[in-house]
Amino acid sequence: MRLTFLISLLLAFSLDRLSKAWAAKALASKEITLVKGLLSLRLAQNKGAAFSLFSSTQGFLRELLLVFFPFLVVVFLTYYALFRSKSSLTTLSFGLIVGGALGNLYDRVFSGRVVDFIDLHFKNFHYPTFNFADLFVSTGILILLLKEWRKS
Repeated sequence: MRLTFLISLLLAFSLDRLSKAWAAKALASKEITLVKGLLSLRLAQNKGAAFSLFSSTQGFLRELLLVFFPFLVVVFLTYYALFRSKSSLTTLSFGLIVGGALGNLYDRVFSGRVVDFIDLHFKNFHYPTFNFADLFVSTGILILLLKEWRKS
């Protein structure tokens, strides 16, 4: 199960870093429409957390909310996945969550903002722009929720 965690973490982190590097270059001066009226790729810089929460927060509070707490979550989930988990599905989920969290944490620590580029929209609905790290974290959480739901 440790191998499952490490592979899922490394894949999630690597795909996130590679996609952000590509987006920073390919989307610097243009937007790419994949499905007209639904899905496009456009470069966005998020100085906050999910949905730009805390984007205007400064100083120590910013570091606490956007770096320190996520780091603690990464440490806790890594410990649990490596030493406590008895389920391959839980271990896989934690690998996706930690890999995605590390991808965004890397951005926050080294550039002060997270690179987002996946843009979903439909008519008047516009979902906040996101990245692969967000997808991996959300997928890991969804797997955990479905696993628990099936138990009940």
